[in-house]
Order: sequence, then C-alpha cells, then structure tokens
Amino acid sequence: MRKILATFFILAFTMMQAYCANVVIEARKQTIKLDQNKGFFEGDVQVGVGDIKVKSPRAELDLDPVSKKPSLATFFDNPYAFQNKEAKKHEIKADIIKVSLIKKSVLAQGNSQSIIMENRQPIITINADSQEYDTNTKLMKAQGSVVVRYQDLETFSDKANAVIDKSGNIENLKLIGNVVMKEKANVVKGSVFEYEPKRGEFQVSGNTSSDVTFEDGTRVYVEARYQQFNKFTNSLIAGGNVKVKYKDYFAQGPKAQLIVDPKTNKPNTVIFTGRSKITSQGSTVEADKIRMTLNPKSFFADGNVKTSISQEGSMEL
Repeated sequence: MRKILATFFILAFTMMQAYCANVVIEARKQTIKLDQNKGFFEGDVQVGVGDIKVKSPRAELDLDPVSKKPSLATFFDNPYAFQNKEAKKHEIKADIIKVSLIKKSVLAQGNSQSIIMENRQPIITINADSQEYDTNTKLMKAQGSVVVRYQDLETFSDKANAVIDKSGNIENLKLIGNVVMKEKANVVKGSVFEYEPKRGEFQVSGNTSSDVTFEDGTRVYVEARYQQFNKFTNSLIAGGNVKVKYKDYFAQGPKAQLIVDPKTNKPNTVIFTGRSKITSQGSTVEADKIRMTLNPKSFFADGNVKTSISQEGSMEL
C-alpha cells in the first residue's frame, strides 16, 4: 500500500477526545514508539488538523507522556501548510513547520513565507525568519527580518502581527521595530506602524518620517513623533515637534494636518496649529496658525503673527 493511514492505534487512545477526531495522518512509512512517546513518518506525509493541511517528506509526532494524546507534529525538509476558505487560501512554507494539535497553532521556522490569496491572486505576502499562526485567535506573528507586501505597500520591520477575520481578510496589521514602509517612490519610517483596512487608516509612531515624491520629482519631507493617515478623508495628521520641508520652505510646529489632493493623490495643503513658524530664504514668520500651500506655492499666517525678514532676501512666494 503506497500510503498508510497512521492514525490506527495512536488515535485509538484518544478518540474519545473531540479535538483528536479530526486529525488524520498519512505516509508511505511509519514507525510508532509508544515507550518514547514518538511517531516517525516518511514519504508523502500529509496531516489534516481541522481545515489545515500539511505536506512534507518527513514528520515526527509527539505524544503527551501521561495522556498519550498527540500533542505536536513537526514537519521537516521544506514542508507546506495551507488552509482553504471559499475563494481564499492561506499557505505557509518554511524549513520546519510545527503544528500544535492542542493549541491548534502553526509555527513556521527558517525562511518562512505565508501568503493569503483570493481567487489565486496574492493579497498579502509575509516573509520572516519565523511565523506563528493561531487558528483560534486568527493571529499571525512574524519575527526577524520581516518583509510584508500588501497591495501597493512593501514594508520592512523586526516584527509583525496580523489579525485575520473568518473570511480571510486582514483586520489589523501591526509592524514593530525599525519600520520602513514603501509605496512606489514614497517612504515612511518609524518604530511602530499599524494599519486597519476597514477604516482606511494607518498610524506610525516613534520618531517618524515621511518622504513623499511628486511626479515632477519635487519632494515633501515630514518628521514628527507620530503620523496618522486616513485614505477616506485624504488627510495626514502629524503631532509632536512636527517639521515639514518642501523646496525652500521649512515649517515646524506642535501639530500639523496634511491634506491630500484627490486628483494627484499627493499632499498639497499643510495646516499648522499651535505656535508654529515657517522659514523661507532666511526669513521667518511665526503665528498661532499657518496654512501652507505647496502648489501654487503660498502660505497664510493667523494669530499673533511675527515676521522676521532677512536683509539678504525677502519672503518670496
């Protein structure tokens, strides 16, 4: 027989346990050592744990020494795990995959990659040193050299957490440590990045910076303690020692809102609130509120306005 069902007397000890009734192991060759609480499987190994399927050339099964219940399945030699949800498919690849039969979790170690696809098209791809997926909480944790590709975004970080709903959609994506987010020519950096697709909102915190490039090659550079962007309102809010640089403009203040032009999809208006100042060609204007327009280039200051004009130039707009 090419494949042998390896559940015959391993699961005989635990068939009364509901969580084990849906565990099926297939392999060409098997060795069961109850005195060692171990099972060894070789050749076209396939394991089904609920709706999760795992395939590999070789696997080991650990039994609980007291209850003799299957507790952990370890797959070697570049195994492959997948879960189908209607039109969506979640797959994981790695050097080693460990499936906890009790916790219903999957741990991928070494060159791990997880992909969520819809109608065979990738929605999100995560590469990392290791990844763990909890089928109960729908939480994916990735650690070590994490690279995430989601729609037009490509991100780099030390860690990443992704919450996946019952339909296989991303509810929340959180990146932690040395975060770099790229979208075409635009780059955002920070310590923590969090994205909620349903709200169309992302937030970056911890000494953040945004480098936005226009089609004509000009750039807007923003620094702040945190930045929050909502694609539905096309606005970015920055707070905490905000600094904005555009051409010969340099503006700073406690809080700023960048409004994105829906036609160009680029920020065009910056509104500073709180005592702020703007510098151009050596001259400075301070006010309680400053509205700066990038194209056409202009600004409006309001509230206790103070202007300092350099003798070498003027505030040309």
